[in-house]
Amino acid sequence: MSARQQVAVVTGGGGGIGAAVAEELGRGGWFVVTLDPLVTLDGSERLPEPPETTAGRIVAAGGSARTSSVSVTDGEAVRGLFRELVDEHGGLDAVVNVAGITRHSSFAEGTEEDWLALLAVHLGGYLNVLDAALPLMAAAGHGRVLGVTSGSGWRPADAGAYSCAKRAVAALTWQLGRQAPRGVTVNAMSPIAATRMVAAAVERARQAGGASRGGGMSLRSMPGPEDLGPLGAYLVGDGFGWCTGRVLFAGGSEMAVVDEPRLLEVVRSDEVVSLARVLEAVVPRAFATAEASQASGGGGNPRFGPIFDEPAPAEVASTQVRSCAVVTDRPLLAASVTAALEARSVTCHRVEVARGFGDAAHALRAVVEAAGPIDAIVVAPAGRRPTATSTNGWERVLAEHGGIVEEIHTDAAWARAAADYAAGAARPVQLVTLTDATTTGGRSRAQASVQLARAAAGSTEGRITAFAAGIEASEEAARQPVGELVAHLLSHPEATALAGAELVIGAGCLGLRSHPRPIGSITYGGPAVPDWLDATLRDVVGAIGHPLHTEPR
Repeated sequence: MSARQQVAVVTGGGGGIGAAVAEELGRGGWFVVTLDPLVTLDGSERLPEPPETTAGRIVAAGGSARTSSVSVTDGEAVRGLFRELVDEHGGLDAVVNVAGITRHSSFAEGTEEDWLALLAVHLGGYLNVLDAALPLMAAAGHGRVLGVTSGSGWRPADAGAYSCAKRAVAALTWQLGRQAPRGVTVNAMSPIAATRMVAAAVERARQAGGASRGGGMSLRSMPGPEDLGPLGAYLVGDGFGWCTGRVLFAGGSEMAVVDEPRLLEVVRSDEVVSLARVLEAVVPRAFATAEASQASGGGGNPRFGPIFDEPAPAEVASTQVRSCAVVTDRPLLAASVTAALEARSVTCHRVEVARGFGDAAHALRAVVEAAGPIDAIVVAPAGRRPTATSTNGWERVLAEHGGIVEEIHTDAAWARAAADYAAGAARPVQLVTLTDATTTGGRSRAQASVQLARAAAGSTEGRITAFAAGIEASEEAARQPVGELVAHLLSHPEATALAGAELVIGAGCLGLRSHPRPIGSITYGGPAVPDWLDATLRDVVGAIGHPLHTEPR
């Protein structure tokens, strides 16, 4: 590494946090390439060349840098640029992906065009960056990738496509970091700073009538983007090579490690006398309490007794759900869900999976026109199967995330159809989204679905109660528990406590995961990174003494 100048690419490096990180890297002696296609904040219009650029400031200060107008949404152009840098400079050592746009988007609002644009930049663009950078870094045996997620992707926030994309980026980081090529790290920063994008989001929230839609953001309490530059540069430096697969909150004067969702409660679902009886006992006394406290209530005396051997309840409690649209292209799951609901006197209507906002709304209207009002919608589209997989872990992870933008778009289309129907009919609707989470891409999609469900009630004045479950078992293994779980969620009033929870359907078990949360925070007064930060971070993540991984993953 000492034989040549280190090379870094910073997408979104034309301003804000990206510019701050790029300039800090420039001061550290890196050759920095800033990617900025020069568009407006919403990405819809081109801007004229600015009189001063980030690269120009780096050069004026004695550093080395250049600009590029490549957009992260142009995968081929990103790949070409990265290959060019390797050819010209001998390597690509770090990529910091800060590129982003801002548009209005929420569970119940925002145009389909805005949803697609936000997903394309914040999630699709990052996948393009990873697809271009990781092969080069893997071949060199060295590299640092720093993505950018957001608190709107792991805290409850009604930010629609932005929340979904940023939750998927976090999920991708946790999964890909564990499979990163030898000598390569993949982490993500979750920054908060008073940037132009954040100011625009805060103003939209103010005009909409409250800060809650933006996650309670306040510009007065935020650091300036320049305060995040030193930490961003530190996170891609050689000294931080021991850490991979982590999401790190950055607040200028403090930081925190954001932990991935973890199973809080798990209950056996196979070889039981009555799964309905098991759910009747476990949901209110274990799952609901764990969701509320984000901690397991176990670890003491046994809580449930012989529930696995007890017969079905004599009478199943019921809400007002009488009619349900079952939207799926998975025949076994459709049959299971329909049978379980019809056993509870719920009439089911099978609906084909529509992929766009307009098509989903049209399909739902057709059901209502033919069968009358509905009380619930179950959405269970099949997950995309990669055309080819590799035994190499990181390549498989990227392949399994192919098409995730389109899949999240489909889930959002049905959420919007439900919201519009509930508002137009002035009636409550329960929505259950079942995600094929048998692949890494499916698990990222499932977490995006959870993030969307968490905003449903607040975004619709309580008209939509949204549940989300990831199916992490084969269709055959999941068939029976899926039906019973869906029936329980829609028929038991106590089950509403699980709205917005991350439910899991595994092979022989059902579970509840925690939401992402900080597990340790460090306040250092910033923006300079203290010498003791590295050792302290190792302690927080439990990595004291752990060297940089040297074996393929």
